[in-house]
Amino acid sequence: MTLRGLLLILALASGPAAAQPLPDDSLYNLSETWTRQDNVTVQLDALKGQVVVAAMGYTTCTQLCPALVADMMWLDAHLPSGAAGKVRFAFFSFDAEADTPERMSLYAQGHGLDLARWSLFESDADTTRELAAAFGVGYRPDGAGGFDHTAVISVIAPDGRILYQQKGAEAHPRDLLAKVVDAVSAMTARPGG
Repeated sequence: MTLRGLLLILALASGPAAAQPLPDDSLYNLSETWTRQDNVTVQLDALKGQVVVAAMGYTTCTQLCPALVADMMWLDAHLPSGAAGKVRFAFFSFDAEADTPERMSLYAQGHGLDLARWSLFESDADTTRELAAAFGVGYRPDGAGGFDHTAVISVIAPDGRILYQQKGAEAHPRDLLAKVVDAVSAMTARPGG
């Protein structure tokens, strides 16, 4: 028997390859659930296997959130054609009470967000605080029905690690675009990517 034949027999005998464990700092280790704009409940690991561009905010925000969403939309429009199908956009709401799936769906429609690549999520207060802490996003109720919050857009690797963060509303998303393209290139360079 040849070495190649022996390796084939061993591969078949061992069954399918075991799934790679997630890194300790993976967001996909968070097991709480989120509700999408289509009223489907998912865990964060539903985003696993893709490069994800994510931000936190709320749909009735009139200050920072429009800038965050505009940067993400700019990025979406400027992705190279080969990268566009490998990138997902996620917007996580602070305001679960007001940001119902219906309101988030209307927000997505009003902004022309392609729901084949974009998802808007809401969850309970504890789950939202946990994700905000993982992203390093500070927020608090502003006393007028909204939230004071920091502006952060994160690039997340297919395994859930945060690769890069654009902080502040004054940053131009060119650097963000370069980081996303690098992440997609790294993903496609992996076997099976």
